[in-house]
Amino acid sequence: MPHEIWRLIESTGGSNHYVQYEGNGSVAAGWPAVLTWVSFNDLWVASLHTISRSCDQLYKVPNNSDQETQDLKDAINSVAHESRVDHRFILAAVMQETKGCVRAATSESPDGIRNPGLLQSFKGTFSCNDKGKVQTPCPRDQILGMIADGVGGTADGHGFATDINAQKEVENIEYAEAYYRAARLYNSGAIDDSGDLGKGSATHCYASDLANRLVGWTDSESSCTLDDDK
Repeated sequence: MPHEIWRLIESTGGSNHYVQYEGNGSVAAGWPAVLTWVSFNDLWVASLHTISRSCDQLYKVPNNSDQETQDLKDAINSVAHESRVDHRFILAAVMQETKGCVRAATSESPDGIRNPGLLQSFKGTFSCNDKGKVQTPCPRDQILGMIADGVGGTADGHGFATDINAQKEVENIEYAEAYYRAARLYNSGAIDDSGDLGKGSATHCYASDLANRLVGWTDSESSCTLDDDK
């Protein structure tokens, strides 16, 4: 899925409003087509307010400096260019995982797997907040590494690029649908046998959340109920 087509399929504007998407991620099932995805620049500008305060709100550590936020933007575009993963999707994933905080804490899955960095990568090695050590400022190479680990994968686990490329085996797969399916795989490791991206393990709203972010949702209240009573 070459990144060269982005300029041809970037929409503008978007709406900070949540719609719960269900089903297999296809346009026929009601999911957003790629033509409705907001341009990277518009998504970035809409996300800046959240990014600017996310570290304190989520992790009680110093918020991003202007330089760190610029380094994040540069890292997203650099990794997008190298991996050919749509830069809008990478930004949406960063906002989903850590809201863009470069000092996001390392999380740990129920089975003991460590997930560090901006994209909470699988056993990643880049972080500015790990084992009680918080780095301020967060070095540019760490920020780039966090994005690269999440998109390209690590020695121990898959990244978004692998999950997206795996969708070429799905008959008649649509561009946007491949990304929504990849989001589900990144979050849970598998897609439910039914093909429904809201079923299975982990965060059931994850793929729906990413789809909403790609069409402009930032900080209004989520109306997703897929994780209720699960």
